[in-house]
Amino acid sequence: MTKVNIENFDLLSPKFERENIQLGLSRIKKALKELNNPCKNIPAIQIVGTNGKGSITAFIENILYSEKKNVGVTTSPHLLDICERIRVNKENINKEEFERLFKKIENNLSTHKLTPFEQIICCALEFFDLQKVDLLILEAGLGGRLDATTAHNFRPIIAIGNIGLDHKEYLGDSIEKIAIEKVAVIEKNAVVITCCQDNKVESIIKKRAEEVGAKIIWKEPLPSNYEIGLKGNFQKQNAAVAIGAIEALNNLGFNVKESSIKKGLKNTKWNGRLEIINYLNKKILLDSAHNYSAAKALSEERKTWVNNQEGIYWILGVQIQKDIISMIKVLFKKNDHILLVPVPNQKSWRLNDLSRINELKHFKITEFEKVDHAINYLFELKRWPKCNPVITGSIFLVAEFIKFANK
Repeated sequence: MTKVNIENFDLLSPKFERENIQLGLSRIKKALKELNNPCKNIPAIQIVGTNGKGSITAFIENILYSEKKNVGVTTSPHLLDICERIRVNKENINKEEFERLFKKIENNLSTHKLTPFEQIICCALEFFDLQKVDLLILEAGLGGRLDATTAHNFRPIIAIGNIGLDHKEYLGDSIEKIAIEKVAVIEKNAVVITCCQDNKVESIIKKRAEEVGAKIIWKEPLPSNYEIGLKGNFQKQNAAVAIGAIEALNNLGFNVKESSIKKGLKNTKWNGRLEIINYLNKKILLDSAHNYSAAKALSEERKTWVNNQEGIYWILGVQIQKDIISMIKVLFKKNDHILLVPVPNQKSWRLNDLSRINELKHFKITEFEKVDHAINYLFELKRWPKCNPVITGSIFLVAEFIKFANK
């Protein structure tokens, strides 16, 4: 495993992390044992799934913050700052403390050859232990069975977001294989909270729960009388899973009030998810949809947008391992324009790749070398598009635009 130089935070970039993915639990379990198993007696809500994990985490975090519970949260990937990935009571770990913990783990546990993600999870558990939190929220990074968050043994509540096709190069080439990897986190006596799933996925969840002796609670999307802070109809499903997790917590004695649930849902924010940014007095919509399931949800949302039928300008960047063909076919309509850009520091789909695909030849696709070049193109049009332009395809592309817009 490549050694990280913590003095240069760029080496903890998404590109570096991706190039050093190596699923497995043996390394991190040995490392945590040497650290005296931080947080070993602290219960965790583990959140797995293909889409919606970040939103479910954000809803739960904000509800518990409203209740003034002492909660440690770890998420991935980060949008702008790696310190976003370790936070207590909605406050990020400060850079100096992160560096201190990371150096300690890298120097003392080097024999275990931890991956960057495993090192971050070790940092998170060490930090949460120091902060004496009462509860952990662990958002899985990739899969579940071999994900570093699963090394924490005390996970009485498992929240499952929508499971679909993604990360096939690591988890398997079918929805069944992917679901089996993700639901393997369900263990004896766990309470499983999940939403409406594909029929094959639903069967796999039921089978796993029956095999190990876990309880499943199926949640319907929230009714319209609940006010939630995240935009998108699909967020009602994620919010329902979050409420289910809180109800399961109450059965463990956490006593979260209904008023805190409503306040937390209303106050939830999660940057880069159907977020409108004002840039030079023009509105641009950001969304981190990066696979077919997310693109399908986004295509449902577009039906509600004013003037969407006149066509939308999409600034699109997709990593090369993603199924861009399915994403384009479900998301884009005949009047749309695709401004194709590379995902920063990632191998990405380019126009030369797409031009060889007959199914995509009728789409209007223009290629740019950077997201700001595509933005400049929009400003050079005779008039700004009637429907807000959209930047999507990758959280890393969304992050690049936010950095550009904030200069």
